[in-house]
Amino acid sequence: MRCHSIILAGLVLFGTQGFAQTPLLSPSLPGSPSLPGARRGVSPNASAAQKPSASNESEAEKKARFQELAAVLKDRIAEATDSVMSKIIDQEKDLRMRLGYFEKPERFDPNSFGTKEEIQNWQKLVDQFQESRDQTAKLYGDASESLETALLNEKIAPALATAIRKDIISSFPWDDIVKKDDLLTTYVGYHRQLLTFFDQNWKTWKPAKPFFADQKTEADYDKLCQQITSTGKEIDTIYKRDNF
Repeated sequence: MRCHSIILAGLVLFGTQGFAQTPLLSPSLPGSPSLPGARRGVSPNASAAQKPSASNESEAEKKARFQELAAVLKDRIAEATDSVMSKIIDQEKDLRMRLGYFEKPERFDPNSFGTKEEIQNWQKLVDQFQESRDQTAKLYGDASESLETALLNEKIAPALATAIRKDIISSFPWDDIVKKDDLLTTYVGYHRQLLTFFDQNWKTWKPAKPFFADQKTEADYDKLCQQITSTGKEIDTIYKRDNF
């Protein structure tokens, strides 16, 4: 994330206008507890009596005040970002775990199913896989709004919160995120087809490859397996490239 450049830009921009006129941090309510992430002993709301006015400050005092505000701001940005990203990361972990289940060789072997009920159970797992994919897509879709809300909740000034949000969200690999979502839907669909195929051809297979005596049935089976494998490799490539 490129938060550091936004912090510096914000401090310079607002600092030249005077901290009192355009604050970086929204004022806290009287008597409210210290905000999460705010460093101990640093009060961005100090009164003029506690600190010299900007016009009377020495260069050292300006630098110290700048560093204090930057430290508080960085902490609050980290708190806000973590509150959004932790949900996305956890959901991505769930999605990859489910993907791993369906990439195992047993999922392609009709002999791994002892009863039709087992096929039905895996069909339910496919539904859960799709739900996990949909929830992941929703978190990404809501990320911009959720992040701005989180930044405002950290008492960051609205104008700066918007700039930070735009900078962070623009750093997401959106092309890969969209492609991964589409590939996962396709991948889930292929597994649905394979399970339906096993159900429709129940116990017509042999213990070893080629599983089906009928050439068309075997060709349909091979095609589905190739489509699943190919799509899965594309998904894995995106995960490795972007380190979700």
